[in-house]
Amino acid sequence: MAKIRKQFILDSRKISRAKKVLGAATETETINIALDILLANAEIASLHEQLAGRVKIKNMDQSTFHG
Repeated sequence: MAKIRKQFILDSRKISRAKKVLGAATETETINIALDILLANAEIASLHEQLAGRVKIKNMDQSTFHG
C-alpha cells in the first residue's frame, strides 16, 4: 500500500467522535479505518445491485430465525 502525506481541514469534533467509536489510537488510523468502512460499504452496495432480482427469499418471518 502506497502512502502519501495530505493536509486537510476537518471538524475536530467529528474526528474525536470517530476515533472513539472506532477505537483508533491515532487520527490517521481513524481516517484509514473510516475509509476502509466506506469502501466496504460501497462494495456491499454494488453487490446488492448486482443481485437485485436474482435472489428469492422464501420466508422473512423473524420468528423463524434462531440466534
